[in-house]
Amino acid sequence: MRNLIITLTLLCFNYAVNAQEYYWTTYSFNVEAEDVTTVVSLTDDYFSQPGSKAEGVTVYLFENHFRDSDNDWSHQFAFTGSLDAMGEQYSRGENDSWELFLTKLSQFTKSHSAAAGNSLITIGEAGTHPIQNILWLDVEDAGKFAAAWKKYHSKFNPDDRRITLGQFRLGRSAMHETHYVLQGFNDFKSAFNAGKYRSGNKAAEKAWDEFIDAISEDVTILRTNTRIMVGKW
Repeated sequence: MRNLIITLTLLCFNYAVNAQEYYWTTYSFNVEAEDVTTVVSLTDDYFSQPGSKAEGVTVYLFENHFRDSDNDWSHQFAFTGSLDAMGEQYSRGENDSWELFLTKLSQFTKSHSAAAGNSLITIGEAGTHPIQNILWLDVEDAGKFAAAWKKYHSKFNPDDRRITLGQFRLGRSAMHETHYVLQGFNDFKSAFNAGKYRSGNKAAEKAWDEFIDAISEDVTILRTNTRIMVGKW
């Protein structure tokens, strides 16, 4: 996918706790404010065409909104789908229309980084969830963490929030991230205080404390960022 774009993070996944595993790739890039509309238009023109992507693949364009100074890309493409669908997407061979799209984009974008990975556990119903908070994690005991994470979130996750635990596979940064938690929200009010739903809920507060105690020695939060969905195809 050339000198376009790129770093991580992703994504939209399947339906509930036992949903089919989804794979993703991300291409992060920088674009000047005055060129964002052009990039969105070019992307919409291309991916609105029949056959522009493999069946079962969804394409997203995100803006990197809240982030630290080292995580300095402005926008990101994310491709998501099943393993078979993603395999088909990356095995499509020569495509003049795709090459033209990349050539046009390269006039307005500067490549940053690229990554790939997959979801492990997704909780909550599929929806738009245009505001997405992402926690980048270094996990020592992946199995222990996943079990504790699923135990808590499968019981207490709010109905209007979609949350995914996943792993980084390719394109890891110098921070050596291994896993991520992606929280999807319908609005910034919910995203600003993701733990507010526990306030006054003694069962949730107790379970959260037990969850934190269980993982505290195995998990380090390396970075957080918030991205906003600009388009979906």
